[in-house]
Amino acid sequence: MDKDIVTFLIIGLATGFVIGLIFMSIISPNARKYTKAKKELEQTKNELNRLKEMITKHFSHSAEILDNMAKDFRSLYQHMAENSSQFIVNEDVPNLNLEANSDSNINNKLTFDKQPKDYSDNPSGLFKTDENKS
Repeated sequence: MDKDIVTFLIIGLATGFVIGLIFMSIISPNARKYTKAKKELEQTKNELNRLKEMITKHFSHSAEILDNMAKDFRSLYQHMAENSSQFIVNEDVPNLNLEANSDSNINNKLTFDKQPKDYSDNPSGLFKTDENKS
C-alpha cells in the first residue's frame, strides 16, 4: 500500500507541476508580454520581408526599363548615323572650331569700363531710428 501512495503522490505532483506551468503561462503578465513581443517580432519580420521583395521587384523593373531605353537609344543613334549622309552633304556643314584655347575665346572676355557697385545709391531706411525716420 505504501508503494501505491508514493506512486499516486509522484503522479499528483507531476500533474500539479504541469498544470501550474500552464496556468502561470496563461495568467502571468510577463508571459503575456513575452508572447505579445514575440508576435510583434514575427509581424515585423514578415513586413520587412514583404518590403524587401517590393524593393527588389521595383529595382529589377527599373533596370529592365533602363535597358530597353539604352537599346532604343542605340537603335535611334544607328538610324540617324546611317541616314544622315542622305540628307546632308559635307560641303554644306560649317566647320566648327571647338578648341578651348582659341584666340577668339580669349578676346571675347567680359570687360568692364568701371567696376560695378555692390550697393544702391539711395539708402533703404532699414537702419534708421524712430528719430531719423520723420
